[in-house]
Amino acid sequence: MHILRKWKPSRISAKDMVKKIFTINTLYKILSILSLMIWDCASAAGAVLIGFGIRYGYHGLQENDIKFLQQYTVLSIIIVILSTLLCGCYAGVWRRAGIGEFTRLVVAVVLNTVTMSIIIVVKQLPLSAEYIAVVAMLQLLFITSVRAAIRFCYWFYLRLSLIRRRNRMKRVLIYGAGQAGIDLVHKLEGHPEDDLRPVCFIDDNQALWGKKVAGLPVVGGKDKIEAVINDYGIKEVIMAMTTADSETVKEVLIKCHKMHCALKRFGTIDDVNEQTLANAHISDINLEDLLRRDSIQLNMKVVKGFIEGKTVLVTGGAGSIGSEICRQVLSFGAKKLIIFDIHENGLFDIQNELKEKYDKSRFLIKLGSIRDRNRVNEIFDEFRPQVVFHAAAHKHVPMMEFNPSEAVKNNVFGTINVAQAAILYKAEKFILISTDKAVNPANIMGATKRIAEMTIQLFNRMSETDLAAVRFGNVLGSSGSVVPFFKKQIEKGGPVTVTHPEMRRYFMTIPEAVQLVLEAGAMAKGGEIFVLDMGKPVLIYDLACDIIRLSGYEPEKDIKIEFTGLRPGEKLFEEISLAEEDVVKTPNNKIYICKPVEYNERELSELIKQLEDRINKGDEQGMFSCVSRLVPTFKYNKEKI
Repeated sequence: MHILRKWKPSRISAKDMVKKIFTINTLYKILSILSLMIWDCASAAGAVLIGFGIRYGYHGLQENDIKFLQQYTVLSIIIVILSTLLCGCYAGVWRRAGIGEFTRLVVAVVLNTVTMSIIIVVKQLPLSAEYIAVVAMLQLLFITSVRAAIRFCYWFYLRLSLIRRRNRMKRVLIYGAGQAGIDLVHKLEGHPEDDLRPVCFIDDNQALWGKKVAGLPVVGGKDKIEAVINDYGIKEVIMAMTTADSETVKEVLIKCHKMHCALKRFGTIDDVNEQTLANAHISDINLEDLLRRDSIQLNMKVVKGFIEGKTVLVTGGAGSIGSEICRQVLSFGAKKLIIFDIHENGLFDIQNELKEKYDKSRFLIKLGSIRDRNRVNEIFDEFRPQVVFHAAAHKHVPMMEFNPSEAVKNNVFGTINVAQAAILYKAEKFILISTDKAVNPANIMGATKRIAEMTIQLFNRMSETDLAAVRFGNVLGSSGSVVPFFKKQIEKGGPVTVTHPEMRRYFMTIPEAVQLVLEAGAMAKGGEIFVLDMGKPVLIYDLACDIIRLSGYEPEKDIKIEFTGLRPGEKLFEEISLAEEDVVKTPNNKIYICKPVEYNERELSELIKQLEDRINKGDEQGMFSCVSRLVPTFKYNKEKI
């Protein structure tokens, strides 16, 4: 009992467990390769000796003949091992081997035969061409036989596993009988442990209806989905298509939801093609699939020339847009990235993320506020950035309505601080991240962003630095956006609150918005406001319904949707350009340029000075008056002040 009290069960840490598994896996791989090499040595020796017996026989062999045969056998073994190594015949997983692996074996045997033939001719060895041919065929037979046996045994094991598990496997309908669908069938059949059993295809190509693809029947088009789910006992539908648009995805989602059937995708709906199928995997349908547009064609050469080898500063680098700019800037080869933000936790997160992928010497984290002019100048003086992306801003519309002075301090004078530093320290380009809310603004946040646009256009006229702005709408999943807000409401059981049934907004994914920002920055000559093509505006009510369905519920049945009325500063529709702005196309059909509007420079400068004076004095009514004079379309409620 005393001994038992002292004894404690040993605890293996996760790190030690990973090392142990890694060691076991490595040992298994080494043993597998050694086993194949030993077999290949035996195959080479056996082919030489058996081939000799077939061609010449062993009767009457002299001692010198035996010695020659031994030496020739050793040489053949060495050449066979070198040939198979050179052709990568030990790199593959032979239980999943296909035509490619067996083709490499044939090439290795041919290479071995050619090499031995050259040696025979050069050394004038007494061996005939018939003997060389017999040895080559025997080598190919022996070397491939064991690998074919491994492949067959594994296939047989999978078939047995499939038969044993068939009754408890989830029956799967695959939407799309093209190459992606065929590859998905092979993937599912090769992994019975996933408990997914493909039973049939749906495809919109009528020529395939009634036929079999990859051994499975094509039972009709998408209009048959509900009937097929019912007739075949389908529990999961997987989309494996290269051409499915958002309307198709949404239609299939609604049909599946009605039948209480899960909907998944194979790979990404945008990127499933022959080049990426090997890495494709099954995942949930997400909101991006329901709002997708044509994929963006980025001018990689132009963007790389803009970023590569340069020092880049990103203000607001810990935010949703700023952090994605940081990721893409490093991927395009920036020499040094300076990430500047007031949000210390966000900086900590982006630092941990980037150091997993990039050398620490390529980026630096700097804490500070754009409202602190001295701190901003310190950063510019120390690093002398060539390219500046100014993403730091207060963007939450209702929050800024209740804190209007903070919006002005940050979005106007913070921008002025960074822009003036960029000019003073001779940055090549300064790109302001703006918003569609700057167009005919109905709120103080939008008005401050419009003033920021006007300010950088003013500065551009009097500096060597090219200053420009990029204007776009909402981005999916950004901090403070409606999508995570809806998800939290759904998690609590609802209701989901929408301000107005006709509320519409432009949406874009964060990566595609940043891609366009980078290309617009590369195009900038100074003074432009670049407008991104946001596609069609999305009805927020429809967006709420989509998120509810993606969460596994039925809108208005499981989760209610309530209309709460417009919040302070909100508009039903957002615009992307002003009526007086001259919008022209660029080489990228997703990017447009609003040419600079003519301003009275002296009047604009004077109004900004007055605005600063009102802010410093705490005169909120005077501040609103200045903002209205700077942005005539902005109207504020005097009773609220």
